[in-house]
Amino acid sequence: MTATFQHALDHHEIADFFKGNGIYFARGCDWGDHLHIGNWQGMCAVLKHQDSAQQQLTRLFEEYVTSLDQNYVDAEGLLCNITAYYILRKKNAFLCAGGYDLIADLDETSQQTIGALFRLLRVIYDRENADLPKYSFEQELERLKSHGCTLEFETL
Repeated sequence: MTATFQHALDHHEIADFFKGNGIYFARGCDWGDHLHIGNWQGMCAVLKHQDSAQQQLTRLFEEYVTSLDQNYVDAEGLLCNITAYYILRKKNAFLCAGGYDLIADLDETSQQTIGALFRLLRVIYDRENADLPKYSFEQELERLKSHGCTLEFETL
């Protein structure tokens, strides 16, 4: 995964990396869908050795958020990426050093996009996943809180 992230950087394919498109798709063993946290682990392995890791992550995530459309697929992918970030904060010190919070540090436009996509998820997430063995949207939000998230995404 480290080489995959470096490839995304070198080829300016950060949005595809976060979305799991093409060579950046990391198949999950349970349902065969993209396992976002796998890409995050590879990215963290590279960024943790850089002096400006937090600033670079913020810039890269803003680039990703800019690429998102107002649809369920992009909104669910965003939720998965944000969840991966909060899960990995406990395992990668640079992700929270100095009180850093990726989402809180994003520019206003990115935060507004996140807010809009989470409001969309509030309306359609449970319906889209009704026949799947997944958490409800409310359970996903509680899961984020259990990993240290203090933000209310729907109000961004």
